[in-house]
Amino acid sequence: MNLKSHQLFFRRFTDLYRPFIQKTSEALSEVGLTLPQWSALRLIAEQEGMTPAELAARQFVEKPSVSRTIQQLLEIGLIETRQGQDRRAKQILLTDDGRNVYNGASAIIEKLEREVIGDIPEHEQNAMSERFTEMQRRL
Repeated sequence: MNLKSHQLFFRRFTDLYRPFIQKTSEALSEVGLTLPQWSALRLIAEQEGMTPAELAARQFVEKPSVSRTIQQLLEIGLIETRQGQDRRAKQILLTDDGRNVYNGASAIIEKLEREVIGDIPEHEQNAMSERFTEMQRRL
């Protein structure tokens, strides 16, 4: 069966994505995080003070899914919330423990990413990143 180039691209993407997510989950378990917890923690670290609704939008998930993850992160002391300027919306912030766990998990994930990327030149990595961003905008 001859696949068209776009079909082959997405087959390869799927072939990479699933095992990468599995390896990422295994790596995160070393610091006691699940993949959804890491995803939320990473986004909060990158933009502290976001609301649960903003976090849900950034993760492309429904607010109830984010609410569960936020509750888990609150219970283990990695985040805290405070009242925003709009009293209906709470802002999410990392705690000191949350920042420490984020830093540790980031180092673990960076190591995995470097192993997977191998010797692909930086300019090719940048080009692929740009293409992924273009495709994401089309969704």
